Amino acid sequence: MLSLADLFLSGILLVNGAAVLNEDRFLVKIGWGYEQSRGESQSVKKQIINLLQAIRLIFTLPLMALNVVVIVLKLLLG
Repeated sequence: MLSLADLFLSGILLVNGAAVLNEDRFLVKIGWGYEQSRGESQSVKKQIINLLQAIRLIFTLPLMALNVVVIVLKLLLG
């Protein structure tokens, strides 16, 4: 059975995955770099690129704190 805690943990894992994508080594090579998309018109691709940039910029510190809390809770509660 899928619980609310499992959905929360899967969301954290997805945000972690988006936060660790390296723009220089990965995203630029596939054409998803932030600087490459500045001249494009508003599209779904540009919105996803902007979302990835925002996750890396804004959610870095809160995501680290949230990861520490989840790890401690997992260690204590099993």
